[in-house]
Amino acid sequence: MILDREMATFRANLPELLVQHAGRFVLIHGDDVVGVWDTKDRALEEGYERFLPEAFLVKQIVAHDPPVFVAWLGA
Repeated sequence: MILDREMATFRANLPELLVQHAGRFVLIHGDDVVGVWDTKDRALEEGYERFLPEAFLVKQIVAHDPPVFVAWLGA
């Protein structure tokens, strides 16, 4: 699936990222941790400039992601 490789890279590097950059935003392209920024917007800007139209991941560096709740209003 899209971003599976980037998510695997994130998980593999998470312990070190947490120690050095907890709460900030990481930009990952393929197997590469490209960099870390203070804001999601800045990390996204860098990803757009460097990698579009290829996929890239911007993710906040946290130990546990909060759950996401989705309401289904369909029939």
